Amino acid sequence: MTGVGAEALQGNIFSLLAWAHGLAAENGAGLGAESCFARQEDAPDLWCPHDSVLGVCGLLFGYIIGINGNVVTEGQLICPADWNGPVGTWTSSGYGQCYHLSVWDQGILSSLNLIGAMVSSATCFRYADILGRKKEVQIGAGLYLLGSIVAALSPVLWGIYAGFLIYGLGIGFAMHAAPVYIAEIAPAEIRGTLVSAKEMVIVVGMFIGFAMGAVCAGIPQGGWRIMVALAAIFALIVEVGITFIPNSPRWLVLRSLQDTSLLQAGQSPMAVEARQALAFFRGASEEDVEPEFSTMLNDAREASAGAGTSANCTDTLKYPRPLIIGCGLVFLQQVTGQPSVLYFATNIFKSAGFAGAAALSSVGVGFVKLLATLFTVWRVDLYGRRQLLMWGIAMMIFALALLGVAFAFRTCDENVPMAQCPQEKVNVPRPWAITTVVALMIYVSGYQVGFGPISWLMISEIFPLGVRGSALSTAAMVNFGSNILMTLCQTALMNALTPSGTFFAYLALAVASFAFVSGVVPETKGKTLEEIEAEMTGKTQAREIGAV
Repeated sequence: MTGVGAEALQGNIFSLLAWAHGLAAENGAGLGAESCFARQEDAPDLWCPHDSVLGVCGLLFGYIIGINGNVVTEGQLICPADWNGPVGTWTSSGYGQCYHLSVWDQGILSSLNLIGAMVSSATCFRYADILGRKKEVQIGAGLYLLGSIVAALSPVLWGIYAGFLIYGLGIGFAMHAAPVYIAEIAPAEIRGTLVSAKEMVIVVGMFIGFAMGAVCAGIPQGGWRIMVALAAIFALIVEVGITFIPNSPRWLVLRSLQDTSLLQAGQSPMAVEARQALAFFRGASEEDVEPEFSTMLNDAREASAGAGTSANCTDTLKYPRPLIIGCGLVFLQQVTGQPSVLYFATNIFKSAGFAGAAALSSVGVGFVKLLATLFTVWRVDLYGRRQLLMWGIAMMIFALALLGVAFAFRTCDENVPMAQCPQEKVNVPRPWAITTVVALMIYVSGYQVGFGPISWLMISEIFPLGVRGSALSTAAMVNFGSNILMTLCQTALMNALTPSGTFFAYLALAVASFAFVSGVVPETKGKTLEEIEAEMTGKTQAREIGAV
């Protein structure tokens, strides 16, 4: 990619983030939403640093998803059938070699990012509230940078595996910190828009990954190294950019309370830094943000009374309601069929008679995902989290019902039982084939309207400040763990239940998800994090009783 192309790509990413921030301002955020634009009047080239830097964290997650299928494929890391060059082993060294990897080995390599993310999420459980959101992002960016460089430059297979695992560790830190960081610095009126914008940038990262896969596909055995190396550039942007951004003011308040007495916390060095950080993010003076800071400090005092210096497992379990909501959402997000639906995307397009099915399915599904995510970012602070979740799940239910029925009519072009039919010989009758394309797009849209962006938004909002880091890491471990489980079990499910039966099983889980959201998940639209914490912990009722 040329320097001009890279600058244009970076400009497009930041333009999307600027659109989200501008949309937030239109939604009535007041001073907090307009602060960066106010600064731009005096310095036109200045862009809101916290939005761009944290957005690139999500882009790096989406990017590795986008390039994965183009890295672990024949002609790149995998030797093609007619390959006559050197074939590598686990320890052989060389840049001109490719590898013969079993299906299991390919699955492990493709899952290393998720495995690494789960490991670092477990680390965040213990140390997130000690490190702070900013340092987590710095660690995540450093691991992104190191992992991409190691994988791209390693001449041995075990080094490539190690690089992808290190990159996955970066995903865990960055994806743990980014939604909480954004939620803690954003005004209540636009918090949903700004946190949801992270999901939008993940989809943009996937698009960039697809594009790089297409560009580098013509470079045999070496194109994948260029794809992976590009991630290092974005990681460097994050690593440098986050240096100039203050810590989260809410985290600074929490540390101030943990490091000093409750009465002296408001005057400690951490509290002074918290005021300065809040003024930075609101684009105002410290005097202007004093009322918001006082509310933040008083609520944190009440929450921290009797608490230790950092949250442990026992502390996290003291808040069962937000834990059930958060872990339930991310678990149901993964087990309602997205991996299986996307797995069949290419064959669905092929059965419908579209030429170039593989490329069309990637571009078509990616485009629909982006449009649906843009809608959520646009309307999440107007319609609310709960309503969008229910709309999205309802769309998934309808789509899964269509897919389950349509796949029951599959036929094989060869005279063999369906269970023994090669995948490329399986087809769906033409009328049902068109139905499956429509159902696929409805499903993808429903997922991106609901579960995709809203789950991460909700878990960044509902956990109390004192256990926010450890509780969110618990939810992240459930998310990545269930993702790995569904990926590994997908083939077994298809063989045991048939594709049609598998889609009907996902349909049942989607119905259960609708009931879960309807009966358990609250609305957090327009509420401050302190108000949400009071509701989640029952303090609202206690205050009302005390007032009476």
